[in-house]
Amino acid sequence: MKKIIIAFLMFSLISCDILTTRDPEQPNTVGNSNIPATTPDILFGNFVSSIQNKILENYLICFVDPSFSNRKFKFIAAAGLVSQYPGLIGWNIDSETQYFKNMKARSKDGQSITLTLSNGNNTQLGDSAVYQYDYSLSFLANDQTISGEYKGSVQFKIYLDSRNQWVIGEWYDLRKDNYSSWSELKGRLY
Repeated sequence: MKKIIIAFLMFSLISCDILTTRDPEQPNTVGNSNIPATTPDILFGNFVSSIQNKILENYLICFVDPSFSNRKFKFIAAAGLVSQYPGLIGWNIDSETQYFKNMKARSKDGQSITLTLSNGNNTQLGDSAVYQYDYSLSFLANDQTISGEYKGSVQFKIYLDSRNQWVIGEWYDLRKDNYSSWSELKGRLY
């Protein structure tokens, strides 16, 4: 009887394969593709990538953080839009967060947001710099009144924070010709 029990236990152990290891499962997390912004080029690469991939955490890393700087984020909308979109008054990092969440939620499934920054011009000021770009932002939303191409010029004032990383501290939006501007997209989505 003892031999039968031992044989049964050995058969159970062998057939269940409980002593072998299995391949680990991939984690269910959003990857952080941001590279520490030790140069302005890396900062703007992270900025564009976070918008195109719709990753809020990566987007927010691009902005000044009170934990690492005594500066506060400031956004100045394109001229004439504050009266049309009062939410643009006193825009801060919380407003920016809400806008991005809404943009992500209202974008068409499976569609990325396309952002192109071109005609760059910059002025270095030691631990700060001013970068100017023309932009083109294509956004496909579930709501056709928001879908479209937004164009204009942007001026970013960037700073080195206490981690020695570049962050956006001030953002000025400027209209270009008769195009809808980024400020309009923010106003519509806020």
